[in-house]
Amino acid sequence: MEHKMNRTGDKLVTWTATGEPNWSYIPSAGKSSKTKEQFVSEIKNLAQKAAKTENKAESDAISRQVLTLRAEYLSDVAPNRKLLYQQAKTVMQKGKEKKGNKPIGELTLLDFLQESKGKGNLAEKLTPLGGGGVLNQPILSTGGYGADISYQGTLVLSNTGVGWGYGLTPKEQEKSQEFYAVYWREYRAVKAENKEAQAVLPDYLETRQTFDQKA
Repeated sequence: MEHKMNRTGDKLVTWTATGEPNWSYIPSAGKSSKTKEQFVSEIKNLAQKAAKTENKAESDAISRQVLTLRAEYLSDVAPNRKLLYQQAKTVMQKGKEKKGNKPIGELTLLDFLQESKGKGNLAEKLTPLGGGGVLNQPILSTGGYGADISYQGTLVLSNTGVGWGYGLTPKEQEKSQEFYAVYWREYRAVKAENKEAQAVLPDYLETRQTFDQKA
C-alpha cells in the first residue's frame, strides 16, 4: 500500500494514498503475540542494521520498520485509535449530510468567512465519542475542516489537511521511551564497536598508508 510520511515539528504525520491514517505506524489498541524477549531481539536487530548501513534508501527502510515495530510494541497500552477514527468519520459524514458541511479541503472562502463569524460554527462544537474520546472539527485556513480526536486529555489523532498526526498518551510515552532506550543503547554499542575496529588497521593497510604518504 502506498503511504506518505513526514514530520511537522516534533510530530510524525503519516497517511495512505486514500487519505486514511496509516495504521502501520500509528499505534492502536491490540494485543501482540510476541514476548518481551522477542521484541527486544527485534529492536536490537534493527538497531544493528541501522548502525551498520551507509545506504540512505536502506536507512529509510529500517526507520519505517522501527516505526512499525514500535506501533506494535505500544499496542497493549494504546487507546483504540482505529475505533475513535471510525466513530469520528461517522460523525463528520452525518454532519455533512445534515448541514451540507464540506469535508477537508472543500470549504470555499465564503464558507470559511461565514464560519469564522460564528454562523453555525462547527469548529466550536465538541462531539463526544464512545470510549472517552472527543471530536473537534477546527476550520482550516486552507479551506475545509480538520479533525482533532482527543482521549483522556491527549490529542491522539489529528488531521490538519496534510495527513494524520498523533500524540502519545502518558502510558504510551513511557513505553516508547522504554522501546528507544533498547534501540539507541544497541545502536551506540555497534557504532562504538565499529569505531574501535576501524582504529586498528591490519598491517598491510598500515604499510600501504605509509607508502602512499611517501609517494
